[in-house]
Amino acid sequence: MTGDEWDAAKRKFPYGSTVTGTVREVAPFGVFISVEGVQLSEAFADVAGMHHGADGYTVIWPEVGDAVTGVVVEHTERNHQLKLHLR
Repeated sequence: MTGDEWDAAKRKFPYGSTVTGTVREVAPFGVFISVEGVQLSEAFADVAGMHHGADGYTVIWPEVGDAVTGVVVEHTERNHQLKLHLR
């Protein structure tokens, strides 16, 4: 992703904005999400940003291919990634 593309992605998805995408990969520490409407961009939700069960402790992990919605909580400059907390 070029610097201009990254700047456009940050403008389109500022902090607090809602992002919709599809889970591309599940890792032990979180999920990688393909973002709709932004070319070459992806988002990441770590365990802290996942849904939790009724007990408040059990993490509910989405699976590859699941549609997810989240809120942008960070723009990670080093790898041009949107960090999300899932809803």
